[in-house]
Amino acid sequence: MKTINFWMAGAAVSLLASVSGCGGGSDSGGNHTPPTVSATLPSVATAGVPVSITGITATNAAAVTVDWGDGTQDAPATIPTSLTHTYAATATCVKAALCTIDLAALGWGPAAEQKGAVVLSLPPTLTATLPTTGTAGTPVTITGIAAANGTALSVDWGDGVKETPATSSTSLTHTYVGAGSYTIDMVLTGANNSSAEKKASVTINAIAQPALTATLPTTGVVGTAVSVTGITTTNATALTVAWGDGVTETPAISSTTLSHTYTAAGSYTIAMTLAGSASSTPDHKSGSITIAASGPTPELFISEYIEGTSNNKAIELYNPTAGTLDLSVYTIEVYANGGTTPITAAIATLSGMLPPGKTYVLYNPSAAPALVSAISSNAAIVFKEAAFPAQVTQYNGNDAVVLKKSGVVIDQVGVVGNDPGAAGWGGLTMDHDLRRKAGIVRGTPNLTAPWDPTVEWDITAETAAGPFDGLGNR
Repeated sequence: MKTINFWMAGAAVSLLASVSGCGGGSDSGGNHTPPTVSATLPSVATAGVPVSITGITATNAAAVTVDWGDGTQDAPATIPTSLTHTYAATATCVKAALCTIDLAALGWGPAAEQKGAVVLSLPPTLTATLPTTGTAGTPVTITGIAAANGTALSVDWGDGVKETPATSSTSLTHTYVGAGSYTIDMVLTGANNSSAEKKASVTINAIAQPALTATLPTTGVVGTAVSVTGITTTNATALTVAWGDGVTETPAISSTTLSHTYTAAGSYTIAMTLAGSASSTPDHKSGSITIAASGPTPELFISEYIEGTSNNKAIELYNPTAGTLDLSVYTIEVYANGGTTPITAAIATLSGMLPPGKTYVLYNPSAAPALVSAISSNAAIVFKEAAFPAQVTQYNGNDAVVLKKSGVVIDQVGVVGNDPGAAGWGGLTMDHDLRRKAGIVRGTPNLTAPWDPTVEWDITAETAAGPFDGLGNR
């Protein structure tokens, strides 16, 4: 009787076999050659990354087993040419950084073994907070980077730009040129082809471009201020204005008007520049202005227009000339609600003589006492509406008021043929007092829509109590 030992899965199994033969019990038949085994065992590995025993060759063997050294044993049903295993980071031998592999071939007699030590490393870990939104031209940042057990860090920003920063980096910054959706991909590479990855999509919005609007003056007179009006800015960080005569200003971006006085006649270019964020494109507005050595010939003009609450309405005329004016050649007409012909009952032919530097006021006879008192205290030449066969001071803020000389328009408030709506032109000719800016010596005839009253008028909101203090006093 013979005992044949098979080693399977690390446990000894004894098989008692009876072999009988002639001549009193000699063994006969069977292969009594012990097994052999050869293979290539891994020498290094990283937890979490599969490793393999390759090139397994076993002779005279009924089976092979492997003990991976971390408490895991494999006993495949057939003899393989390779075996694969993944070590867990929590295994005792992994924590000790060294595991021993025991490969055994089982057959007749003692098992054939091949052993090898595997140096284990921990897997790389990567944490980071990736941005999800941003603006083109403005940096975005990956923050909170913590890379461990890695040998190299790479970042693909998704726009064709790739970086290989130090594994010790705690933050990374990038600026996208164009708007769009991009994928940021961070990879920390470790030993034995191990890696850790962080990935996220980022939406980059278009650059907020600065926008500038303004009305630039085109003419002026030496010594008299000209104004840029209607200034509006968006997405702005700075505003500059070069007046063309060597003077440059940097007003607040909230400015709505800017004034400048030229000291010499000539043609100049006013250039306005509105800057925005670092990567935005500045917005420009420019125009030519001609400055005359002296102003236009003075002429009677409308110096104040009151369209107050209820019947508080008045028109002030001013004589800027050096001589007395015969008013009989002048008329005032009212064009209602966008009409192109004057209201017949609202045509007033003036009369009398107006000395230089004096004002002539037409006002509604039902106006508040405060309005009438202001005219009297300022010593204006006063005419009530009742003095005329007309309704010239019953206009509203959307009615154009026109001053004519010998039938020719020389000044006006509002645009004939244009109805601006109940609030009036620019929302400023209903329930407002319009007073002509200093330096004006004649009117602006034949206005066209759109009309901006702020170019030549200082404007004050009116209530039932006024203020009417400037009426009759140019």
